[in-house]
Amino acid sequence: MDLLKFIKERGLVYAYEIEENFGYSHRSISNTLTRLKKAGLIINMTKGCWELTEEGYRKLRYYNIC
Repeated sequence: MDLLKFIKERGLVYAYEIEENFGYSHRSISNTLTRLKKAGLIINMTKGCWELTEEGYRKLRYYNIC
């Protein structure tokens, strides 16, 4: 949830920003972003730039994070 919240707060996020802020390795963040994309929570309209989908926002509202 922290990662989704981080993306929501920034609007658009690059993988390197997540690596810097959370201390994840490149491989780890790549795998995490892929899983979130497959779950329909995030999308990358521009290569390397990620944003929440409507489903991602719904999930945050469900957990009262918005």
